[in-house]
Amino acid sequence: MSLKDIIGDSEVCRQIEALMDNRRLPHAVIFESRDSIKAKAAAKELAKISVCSSEGKRPCGKCINCIKAEKDIHPDIYKVKITDKKQAVGVGEIRELISDCYIKPNEASAKVYIISDKMTAEAQNALLKILEEPPQNVRFIITCESSTVVLKTVLSRSSLYKLSEDNKRAADELDKKAEELAVEIANVIPQNTEMPLLTTVSKLGKDKALAQKVLEKLSVYFSIALEEKFIPTGKQPPYIRELARVLRKKSLVSLIDVTAQAQKMLSQNCNMNLLATWYCAKIRQSRH
Repeated sequence: MSLKDIIGDSEVCRQIEALMDNRRLPHAVIFESRDSIKAKAAAKELAKISVCSSEGKRPCGKCINCIKAEKDIHPDIYKVKITDKKQAVGVGEIRELISDCYIKPNEASAKVYIISDKMTAEAQNALLKILEEPPQNVRFIITCESSTVVLKTVLSRSSLYKLSEDNKRAADELDKKAEELAVEIANVIPQNTEMPLLTTVSKLGKDKALAQKVLEKLSVYFSIALEEKFIPTGKQPPYIRELARVLRKKSLVSLIDVTAQAQKMLSQNCNMNLLATWYCAKIRQSRH
């Protein structure tokens, strides 16, 4: 399977192939796609290209490096894995990566490190140091569902390729998930109960792209509810009508302001779990 088979005959594919032909692949690549299977497949293919020993078109698919890479047994292709219970690559794993990447390759002319799991901010800052001055013949490949989870400093030192930029289905799926979660949060706010609110809002801490969409929708919901408070129409969805019925005008204004603050914090790459906790606390305050 070629890179074109994985990501299609797109501008992204043509850019990468041009770099391959000139032996000028960047030392750090980020594949962004809502389709994690596609992103991981692209990462594997780029890793094969990096270790291929052919003097002609790469990957040749025939040399021992290509064969081992295809079977996921190449000693110079490392998949960084989570080693603790944090559900994210931590600074410890990145420090091990940094120590290892200064060691010469075992069999190929290059070493490749693939990071497909979410990284903590601390891990990304640690990785930044090696991205600024990478050793020779070392390549880092990062896959993510949204580049918004990657620190701007890491993005600036990497080549970002968006594999799903024309994927309307992926965008529609994200919008649907955001709509469902936003409605769930809007429904639980008037109930004035602690645990359901905390449980629901905590879901914002799992996906930055999703959180952005949810906050955008909640901002609209609160604004419509405020209008409904002033001029009732009875035509809005039940969750909007309930917000308007139960909450005071002052509370709705506060929720609009708090949501705007949360959106700003999100754009500044704050810790997602801390953001969700903060937002939950502010919602509780706004209800009283």
